[in-house]
Amino acid sequence: MGLWAGEEETHMGRTVGFVAGGTVLFALIHSMLATNWMKRRVEALFGRRVRDGLYRFAYNNITYASIGLMFLAFSRLPDRVVYRVPRPWSLLMRLGQALGLWLIADTNLRMGVGRFTGMSGAWEFLSGAEPRREAPAQGPRFDDSADGATGGAFRVSRHPNNLGPTLIVCLQPTMSVRLLTFAVIGSLYSYFGSILEERRIRAEYRERYDAYRDRTPFFFPIPTTR
Repeated sequence: MGLWAGEEETHMGRTVGFVAGGTVLFALIHSMLATNWMKRRVEALFGRRVRDGLYRFAYNNITYASIGLMFLAFSRLPDRVVYRVPRPWSLLMRLGQALGLWLIADTNLRMGVGRFTGMSGAWEFLSGAEPRREAPAQGPRFDDSADGATGGAFRVSRHPNNLGPTLIVCLQPTMSVRLLTFAVIGSLYSYFGSILEERRIRAEYRERYDAYRDRTPFFFPIPTTR
């Protein structure tokens, strides 16, 4: 019995290490592709039209493919349940997950689904039009009206598109070793990545963003200081 338990702990340790390493690798690649340095390199190599028209589309599809491959690899690892939250508490967690889904949907609608996914830029590129450069980071569209830019999900959090997935993953009532490891690393990446994202958007819209910051929580929907 002790030998079996020891073997299981070894397997779980390998699972934690593999999931943590894979998630960190994804975070590093995802962050590097989001940097202005990488965007400037692409523009220098392929020109402004390619950078403005195809970069966002390629970036998103690389992200989705990476997530798919990551979870496919994780699914082959040994796993076990860490905890199960019973009702009625599990129902409250499901409500939190529903909030996360709403945050993602409302954010993307306000930013513009075509712009966020990169499909608008790709269409402009393929149709021969001059592609419009995307916003400096995921955030309120300060080039639009103030009400539309900072309403809905953007009143709950300054980074609702990062908070949404965090709520969905962390509020899973049945938590396994694989999912818990991913949730911890992924949530840390979402939080600290939001700090870098905020620096980029604030550099573009300093005065308007500072006014927005004063009335909206940074990440979680609780009153915070800057």
